[in-house]
Amino acid sequence: MKKVVIIGAGGHARSVIDIFLQSGDYEIAGCLDPCYSYRGSVEFMEDIHIIGDDTIIPDLVKLGMEYVFIAIGDNKLRCKLMDTVKKYALQVVTIISPNAYISPRAEIGTGSCVMAGAAISVNCKIGEGVIINTNSSVDHDCQINDYVHIAPGTAISGSTIISKGTHIGTNAAVIDGVRIGSWSYIGAGAAVVKDIPSNVMAYGVPAKIIREI
Repeated sequence: MKKVVIIGAGGHARSVIDIFLQSGDYEIAGCLDPCYSYRGSVEFMEDIHIIGDDTIIPDLVKLGMEYVFIAIGDNKLRCKLMDTVKKYALQVVTIISPNAYISPRAEIGTGSCVMAGAAISVNCKIGEGVIINTNSSVDHDCQINDYVHIAPGTAISGSTIISKGTHIGTNAAVIDGVRIGSWSYIGAGAAVVKDIPSNVMAYGVPAKIIREI
């Protein structure tokens, strides 16, 4: 069986590990995390070992580990780590929960994760390093660009465009046809009823820009 190294050992990583264990497509060789210096295994998952920190990424291929998954919830850090692993000819895998629904006409990019209960509808294009989290939905013809995080319970209506690195908070709702810029942050429970620019934080019902990021 192919061995995969999980980069990250926090809460999001535990969710990702659970999907890998359910799918059975890869054997988890271990995790990389800065907590390696004081913790030998993933918290609450003592059978999953932490084998080093990010500094050993350049050595993974030499150690016979060619497959990795970046299980980091922070969008900017996930993007940075993706650039790093690509430099060392590591293959980034995509992971999809067996309890998710994905239309056969949807596209899912490299290194993305689709969690349990999520639904991705027809003609959606999901970029690389995207998180489609638990019980969230992405309706028809949406474009979800690289390193976006769609948090649990979020509903994205049809023909929506969400640009690179943006975070859509838990239980937020986005109406159809809206465009949201890059590296913005939409707060939990927000209702996005009009376009939102890049690099802003927006909250509320309806969502209003609170400040620039």
